[in-house]
Amino acid sequence: MNQQNVQPAIKSYFFEKGYRDLGNTIADSWKLNLETAEKFGAKFSNYLKEAQYTKSKYLFAAGAGFAALAVVVFGTAFFLALSAIHIVILGLFFSLIYLSFTFIWGIDKLYRVKNKIFTACPVCHHKSELPVYLCSKCGAAHTNLIPNNYGIIKRTCNCGQKLPTSFLNGRSKLNAKCPHCSYGIEVGETTPICIPIIGGPSVGKTCYLFSATHELIESIARKNSWETPFLNRQNEDLYNRVQQDFNKGITPAKTSEYTPTAFNFFIKSKKWSPAKILYFYDAAGEAFHGSSELLSHRFYGYLHGFLIVIDPFSIPDLQREYQDSLETHGAEIRSSQTMLEDAFDTMLINLEKNHKIKREHQVTQPCAIVINKIDAFDLEDRIGHNAVKQYMAQHPQIDDFKKAEDLLIKEQFNSWGLGNFIRKLDQKFKTHRFYTCSALGDISKNYNREFQPYRVIDPLVWLLGEADKHLKV
Repeated sequence: MNQQNVQPAIKSYFFEKGYRDLGNTIADSWKLNLETAEKFGAKFSNYLKEAQYTKSKYLFAAGAGFAALAVVVFGTAFFLALSAIHIVILGLFFSLIYLSFTFIWGIDKLYRVKNKIFTACPVCHHKSELPVYLCSKCGAAHTNLIPNNYGIIKRTCNCGQKLPTSFLNGRSKLNAKCPHCSYGIEVGETTPICIPIIGGPSVGKTCYLFSATHELIESIARKNSWETPFLNRQNEDLYNRVQQDFNKGITPAKTSEYTPTAFNFFIKSKKWSPAKILYFYDAAGEAFHGSSELLSHRFYGYLHGFLIVIDPFSIPDLQREYQDSLETHGAEIRSSQTMLEDAFDTMLINLEKNHKIKREHQVTQPCAIVINKIDAFDLEDRIGHNAVKQYMAQHPQIDDFKKAEDLLIKEQFNSWGLGNFIRKLDQKFKTHRFYTCSALGDISKNYNREFQPYRVIDPLVWLLGEADKHLKV
């Protein structure tokens, strides 16, 4: 038997002991029938031995013989008939039990499939249908806590503790751990939405992540009456620490993890269930220098969208164009030295090599391309919202702002020598959009020296809405 299916629990009566009891009952009945026949047979033999001394013994012998024959013939017939009735009655009862089991198992499975529930470990990124649940009394690990032969509604742990076997009666409230690395899983049975933040060093991924998260929690969630509790104290402390630094004009420390631990928080609403759990992955930009560095990023196998952050000053043509200004303001802008196409190609190689996405196939998950640092110099007037409005005035046939923004940015990227990047993007991603933002805002114009990011939430809201209809706002 597969060791994964062997549980530290007592098997249900209806899946094991019930059959043994039925078999024992039939065996005992047959044994009693044989013993009765043998007893009359023995009497028949004894009467025959004594028959020479008295004629009456012949009558007793005949009676014992007929009795033995009756037990063998009629006793066996009655045994078979009663055994069949016993089996039919028990079979009907067991069938009701199995129908109940199938119904509850199906409801539990359908609930998880319909709500796209699975478990993603925030640390090792292993994906599983369910985590390993721990007995609330002895801590024993139950790897397959679903309605099965160990219990339909509840199962009994070897220690005697009753454990719920489905979402209907509180299975998700049990302590759990990752089946791969044994890290404590606290997400419960919620709908995960997993989005990696992609980009080279110094493009502003971490600043973008926390700026967008802040606006999502403080603005979008409040407007929609969502609750946004953090997964645990570690995530909450990290968020609060970064926000305090932002208020002082201090940028977050550079991400050093090549294999990132997910940043998690829930989105809950009284209008729908189950809750959503967001996974944001912010790996060190150096991880995009080679596909081997992304091998441990298992979340690419189950992500819900791509969010690519671009430093416009990593584009060679723009670097040359703004060379003098960058030399003067380089410390403030901290332009990335990793070329956009290099990071993008590394990601595509990883998808093809490690996640079985063939080169000729399109990725169905949406991709948001976020051009950061739009506040620098005159970029707002070239590819920002000011430029989009002017572009629409020049092209009155285009009345959709988002379409105009995508067309304008693609035209500019082509003029900056990134035509190959645009072609790859169109070829590989079925759905993608361009956005511009500033993850920090122009602090030089801010008297209070606080970061004031703008337009950071738009790409994130779009990705969340594409991933889950309940989050479409």
